[in-house]
Parts: sequence; C-alpha cells; structure tokens
Amino acid sequence: MLKNFTNYINIFRLQKRIKKFQLSFFSDGKVNSLKKIQNLEIKRNIVKKIMNFTKSCDLFYENLNIDKSLQIGGMWKEYLLQVKKDQFSIYKKGDLDEILIFHENMFYNCLIRGLWNYSYYDNVKSNYTAKLLFLKDLELYNIILKDFIDLPSSNEINKWGYRQGDHKFHFLDMSSNLQKNLIINSLNIFDKQKYNILEIGGGFGSLGERLFESEKINSYTNFDIPASLLTAYYYLAVKFGEEKVELIDSLKNVKSKLKPENKKIYLIPSAFYAEIKNYKNYDLLCNFASFSEMDLSTIKYYLDNLPVSTKAIVTGNSNRETKYDLSNKFEEVLIDNFPIPKGYVLCFSNVQTPFYSNWRNKTQIWYKK
Repeated sequence: MLKNFTNYINIFRLQKRIKKFQLSFFSDGKVNSLKKIQNLEIKRNIVKKIMNFTKSCDLFYENLNIDKSLQIGGMWKEYLLQVKKDQFSIYKKGDLDEILIFHENMFYNCLIRGLWNYSYYDNVKSNYTAKLLFLKDLELYNIILKDFIDLPSSNEINKWGYRQGDHKFHFLDMSSNLQKNLIINSLNIFDKQKYNILEIGGGFGSLGERLFESEKINSYTNFDIPASLLTAYYYLAVKFGEEKVELIDSLKNVKSKLKPENKKIYLIPSAFYAEIKNYKNYDLLCNFASFSEMDLSTIKYYLDNLPVSTKAIVTGNSNRETKYDLSNKFEEVLIDNFPIPKGYVLCFSNVQTPFYSNWRNKTQIWYKK
C-alpha cells in the first residue's frame, strides 16, 4: 500500500515537471526487419568488422598473456555472462543480419546493460521513481545551461527518452554532455588548439561522440572490455563513418594503427593498455563511473601506465561505500582513495552533476605540476 501511495506521489511530481518543460515521453520503437534499416550496406560492413573482431580477439582475454589486473574473471565474468548472454549468444551464431538488427536495437536490449542511468526500457514505463529522478536532474541541467539545445545526441539509431519539440534525448545524454563540458573547460588552461583525449571505460560511446564533435578535440581513444567496445564501435561508426573509427583487435595493430595525431576515434581492448605508455600525444585521461567498480590494483595499473604527456586527469566516481548485488563481498573503491600518480595536484573536487543516485558520485580534476 505504501508503495502504491509513493507511486501516486511520484506520478503527480512527474506530470508537474513534464508540463513545466513541455516534455513528452517517446520511443522510436524496435527494428524488426532489415527493410526498416537505413544505410543497410554501410551498417553490414560495420557488423562484418565486429564479427572479424570476435574471431581475432577473445571477448574475455582467455587466449592472451596479460597482467592479472586486466584479466576478466571471477564474479565479473559471471556477471557479464549473465547480463550480456544474448550478446555473446548472437555473436556465437554468427548471422550477420541478426547481429545487425541486434545492434540497431541497442537501446532496447542488453547491449547497454551496465552502461546506462536511471532505468532500462523494459521497466521504464512503470518506474516512476527513475523518471522523476531524471526529470529532477533535467531541471538542474536547465538551471546550469539555460536550455536543452545541446542535449540531443545521434538520431542514427532508434532510441527512447523524452522529447521537447524536435529535440529528442535519452537518459545518458545529460551526464555525457556535462562531462564533455567539464573536460573541455579543464583544458582551457593549456595553450593548444587541438587536444587528444584518452578514456578508460567509455561505455557505448556517448561521451566519445560528444568529444569527437568538439572543435577542440583532435583524437579520442577509448580502452574498454570487448563487449562494451563492440557496442561503442557500432554506435560511433554509424554516426561518424567507418573511416573515422578504428576498432583495434591486437597488440600488433595497436602499434601499427594507433596514431593519435590523426582526427580519429580509436577503440582498443583494455588488455593492450600498457602500450599507451609509449605515446606522447595524449593531453587528458578521463574516467566516469567505472574506476570505482574495479579492484584497487586495476585502477593503479591504469594510472601507473599513463602516457607521460598526460597533463590532466578528470574523473567522476563513487563518493560513498556501495555494495553490489552480484556479490556481498565487493565494495566500490572510493574516489578519494584512488592512487593518483605523484606529480598531480587536486584542483577541483565536488559532488557530481547531475545529482543522480542521491549525490553518490564526486567529480575531481587533477593537474600535472
């Protein structure tokens, strides 16, 4: 009874904010036929590269001799096998068109599991608390940036969320745009025209998309686990074209294809991260909402192997102890306990905006002395 009463209250609050900002919930709908897919042959070529990747790079690094900190095993492997089972299953079947439709429906299936905020599509209609939380944050966003003009992201793939007139935005657009602004503003103290960005754990490419569109950003490189990289590759290659997005599948190809001086997006398995230390082109490292989910030794490995040219570290991660449902033994690493390398000075630390999850996260900016 208390739950029903809370829902009624949230529905009232929800409708009040929807009316205030003239919003309406929308869904482009799932794609169930190749006939409904635009630029079909281009997208088929993108999927062919995804299939080639799965054949050349093991999705759990089981055929690679890598540092223990980067291995995907234990409870995290079990978690991925559970929440991403449809993704692994469809890759194993190897049907090109089936994989294509699966990626076209990424906002409606498991491809964005673990890479999203507030609520997934399968329960959003009845999750009034999540929608209210999103709209509360949207209200704060409007106070900060005055309008929603820069909020919408790619319309190349069917999605769902809220609409204001012709502007459509999903549940990650708000945080991604604020993170992009934070990164761009943090670079303003340096005297360069173009910057090269390194991200660890870039999800499906929402932040990478916005950074690459910025006139201040030259290249964007993302290191992540293969399951997430393949989702990001489809999303970003559909938006920018195959020629602008390089999906790298081996250490050999890191050495031959990674050229941060080019205007390009590079997506690389985390297994090959140590190679990045040899590059002198990167200006900034960013990580949002994934360092805290790693072991302390893994965070240390990433930070110890930073490119020597890295001038700034921007991170938004857990500000309070949180236990995961998948294991009562695992607790997040708090952002204040990150092993930031010597030589970096903390210049900004504050509660992360937007304020989803009850101020759970904190944002920090570190500059090299």
